Parts: sequence; C-alpha cells; structure tokens
Amino acid sequence: MKNSIRWDHLTSPEIRKLAEEKAIVLVPVGSTEQHGPHLPVGTDALLATYLSEQIALELQKRGKPCVVTPTVAVANSTHHMSFAGSLTLKPQTYLQMIQDYCESIAAHGFRRIVLVNGHGGNRAPTNTALIDINEKLGFPVYFTGYSSASAQAEREILETQSTMIHACEEETSLILAMDATLVDPVYQQTKGNPGYGMEVLDNGVLETFHRMEAHTENGVMGNAYAASVEKGQALVQRMTKDMADVLEDESLWDQKV
Repeated sequence: MKNSIRWDHLTSPEIRKLAEEKAIVLVPVGSTEQHGPHLPVGTDALLATYLSEQIALELQKRGKPCVVTPTVAVANSTHHMSFAGSLTLKPQTYLQMIQDYCESIAAHGFRRIVLVNGHGGNRAPTNTALIDINEKLGFPVYFTGYSSASAQAEREILETQSTMIHACEEETSLILAMDATLVDPVYQQTKGNPGYGMEVLDNGVLETFHRMEAHTENGVMGNAYAASVEKGQALVQRMTKDMADVLEDESLWDQKV
C-alpha cells in the first residue's frame, strides 16, 4: 500500500511538489550491527526509520509537509565487527555517502533536511561531514537522534537507566512496541555492562575508541530485562511529539551557515 510520507513510494512529480511546498526531509540514519542475543542486527536502522515515519505523520497532521527518504542502514560500526552479523563502512566512506545523500536531496530544491540518527557510532563522523555539507549547500542541514528531544521522557519512563545505551531497556522497549516478533524472549534474562569500567571514561573526562568486546561479553550495555511494550509505546508517543515540536519551528529554517 502506498505510503505518502515515504520518498521511495512517491512519483517524481509528487516529490517535486513537496519541494515546492518547502517540505521537511527526514533522512533516517542507522546501522546494521549486533544487538546482543535478543534484538535484530537492524535495530538502529529499523528504529530510525520507524521514528522518522511517526514524526513525519505528526508533522503532516500539524500542516507541515514532510517526507522520509530511504534509510542509511549501514554506517560506522567498526567497534561491533567482532560480533556476527555486523556490517560497517569506513568512516571516510560514510562521510562521503552522507554528503552525496544531502547534495542529491538539495539538488531537487529541498532546503529543510534533517538527519535522524539511531546509532551512537554515527555521531562523530556525521558532525564532521556536516562541516563540508553546510558549507557547500549554503544552508544548515540538521542532525539529531530520534530521542534527543525527549531526555525528560526517558528519565520518567525508564526504570534502570536514564538514557539510551545499547540493546538495553530503552531499545528493547522500542522494538517491542514496533514489532514484538523481532525480539527473542531471552531479553527477559539479559543484561550487560552499562559503561567502560573506568570513571574518567564513563563520566566523559577522557574519550577514546573502544571495540565492544573490551567492555561487554554479550554485546549488551544496559538492562534489557526491564523492557516492556508499554514503556516502548510511551517512549514512541513522547519522542514523536517532542521532535515534532522542535521541527515545526519556522525559525529553524531561517538560520545561516
């Protein structure tokens, strides 16, 4: 069935009309990588896509045209490559791909582009890519996580953590809400190391590159056992509303590079 918010479901004239209407373009950016014994390797891409579509629907309800592009489903996941099923791009390949994506969208007249992230490993290379992207396009392309506007909701809804980690209470709850058939029941007995085991790394005083096996044997960081459909549904509702509140602000699109 045709989905009017999906770029790949639309005809060329329909996409041209959206550009003329100054539509917001959401680009889901995820990854394909291990998510412990209970979540699919596509978790980050699936959630970035799902939340982007929910946000687009909410914006359309508010009279703001919005469209969701095909998902960037393989990205920067070098740190997961010791676990089966993970795929990665070299950081420089990912940077170039993101730049080409944004330039292609802009070539059709769109000036409201938001990269909606579902994977922590994409943050550093995406912010690096935006330097050249914004300089070349002459307007700001924005980058956000689908949960970035909902820190308060995370603190209120989650019980064993206050923010997103990896294959954790939050991600497991979100996948349960999206499609519970994708979650192995072993999640009810699954937990993992939530940090790096050194205070200066856990509190952000120092940063470095770590492979996942350096601090978690099962690929999980956080407490999947605490997840529930109800938590996931509540999170989706808040994330959708909170990000729509941010993106409907017209002043965003008047900013200069």
